[in-house]
Formats: sequence, structure tokens, C-alpha cells
Amino acid sequence: MDAPFFLRGLNALSSSLFQKDYYRDLQIKQLEGLPRNIIEHSATEFVEKMDANRISITNHLLEDYKSKGYTIVIASATIAPIANSIANKLGVDYFSSEIEFIDNYCTGRLSRDLLYSKKKILLNLIDAAETTIVVTDNFTDLELILSSDHCHLVVRGDKDIKRWEKQLKNNLQKVEFIKKKIDE
Repeated sequence: MDAPFFLRGLNALSSSLFQKDYYRDLQIKQLEGLPRNIIEHSATEFVEKMDANRISITNHLLEDYKSKGYTIVIASATIAPIANSIANKLGVDYFSSEIEFIDNYCTGRLSRDLLYSKKKILLNLIDAAETTIVVTDNFTDLELILSSDHCHLVVRGDKDIKRWEKQLKNNLQKVEFIKKKIDE
């Protein structure tokens, strides 16, 4: 479900002001009444059909870190069935937002939301890690980026780079920008 540009902009504004993503809530609400196995199966199909070229740079980066002995953990505000499918495909662990189920049927609500709380939820992992490296394309991950030793920021173009530079100011020395392909 793609929203018109105006609504995406309005949602981005409300998201930054109130730390609430209404568009995302609406998408999750559409899952209400669906059985867990249907949602999990749909998530697996979605991940299998995901265009590998679209995320190839990120996948290569993660594989490189894995080959160097790093433990890879996906921390995503996406719902668990999708994050689980991605993590299984990559052979890594994950933390994600959890959709609520009652008697194996989705309520259309989240029981745990990582959207603005990744750092808090991952704090024990971050503190125990010798080195923390973040790979993200999400502006809501600022706290997580600031607590990392190094960060790879996936950006669409120069506008994103300028926005990140403004937010990160004195922390740019630990950041590398990765530009997505233009057609994404």
C-alpha cells in the first residue's frame, strides 16, 4: 500500500514530532484477524521475491563482516515475520517489532515496537560488544548510530547525505555513506 507523497510527508512530520508512525499503524491494522501461519507464510514469500539487486550492497557488506568474525544482528522496526525471514535467509539473529496475536490471530496491533527504541532494547548487546557497527537507511536510528563505533548509512542521494550530516555534526568521522541505485 503506497501512500501519496503528501501523506508520506505529513506522516514523516508527525513521526518526527510525536514519534508515532500513523501510516505504519494503518498497515499493521490491516493484518487484524489474519492467522499467524498466513502472515508468516506471506512474509516468507515476500522475502523470497525481494529483488536481491536492490539490497546487494548491504548483503555484501554483511557477508564481509561475517567473514571477518563479526556477529551480525538485525535490529529492525519491521514486524517479526519479515525480520525472521530475512534473518533466516542471511543466517543471522534478529530483534524486531512484534505483532500481537491472541489465539494465533493478529489483533492488528504491536506488542513490541522497535521504531524509536532500538538502542534501549539492544543496550545489553551494545555494551557487551567489543565493536558495534550499524548499517541503516533509517533516520530514526540516530541514537543507535551515535552509540556505535562505526556506521554505514544507506542513502538515496545527496539530499539524504546533507540531512545526515546535519544530524550527525561532530560524529561524521565514524560514518560511511552507501548510495542506493537510482531506480530503488
